[in-house]
Order: sequence, then C-alpha cells, then structure tokens
Amino acid sequence: MCGSKRVWVSELIFILLLVKWWWSEGCLEQERSALLQLKHFFNDDHRLQNWVDDENYSDCCQWERVECNNTTGRVIKLDLTQTRKWESAEWYMNASLFTPFQQLESLDLIGNNIAGCVENEGLERLSRWSFITQTLIIGW
Repeated sequence: MCGSKRVWVSELIFILLLVKWWWSEGCLEQERSALLQLKHFFNDDHRLQNWVDDENYSDCCQWERVECNNTTGRVIKLDLTQTRKWESAEWYMNASLFTPFQQLESLDLIGNNIAGCVENEGLERLSRWSFITQTLIIGW
C-alpha cells in the first residue's frame, strides 16, 4: 500500500511539472527588457503606453502590440506600426535590437520613417527571416 502511494505521488508531481513546462506564466524577462529598450526608439508613448517597467504590468504578453506563444511565453508577433512620432526624423535602425526575440514570426515596422539599418548590427540574422525582410522593405 505504501509503495503504490509513493508511485501515485511521484506521478502527480511529474504531471504538475509537465503542466508547468507547457503552460506559460507570461513573457520572459529577457524579452520584456528588450521591449522596454525598443520603446526608447519607437517614441510615441501614447501608442506604447502600457509598455512600462512596473510590476502591475510585468507580463509583456498582455501589452498592446505584443503577441506571445501561449506555451513558451516567447514573443511571436510585434506590431510597431506608426509608433514613432510623425515629426521624428528619418533614422537608421539597429536590427540587433530584435535578436532577443528568438521565436519572432511577425514584425511590422510600417510608418516609422526608417531610412535603413545600421550596417553589421544584426541585420544578417534578421534577413534570414523572410517575413522581416519583406516587412522592412514595405516600411522603408
């Protein structure tokens, strides 16, 4: 009887660990920090108003314009359309700012007055992702 109870408890613990692994509790801290860094470049605070470094808004998967994978908690979609103030000058984006987002599937940068990318700053990695290259071309 005691042996079967141990097996049952072990199986329950194993199942709970699997559920914990499969179900995400929010975004990863590394990606949350990267989003807060991006906010400084995409400077329309009104459109990114809930991107704040505050414990009440710590789950970046709940932020506007951010979509995460429900299982991993990783950012899979960023919609940064027109998130720079319209009076801002053209700028050269540092593509390495997007390298923390390892599962990014969609990136929209249209309407941000991007003149190009800083050379040798992560663009070679991002250019392998055809969806980003297409979005950047449309955005320029």
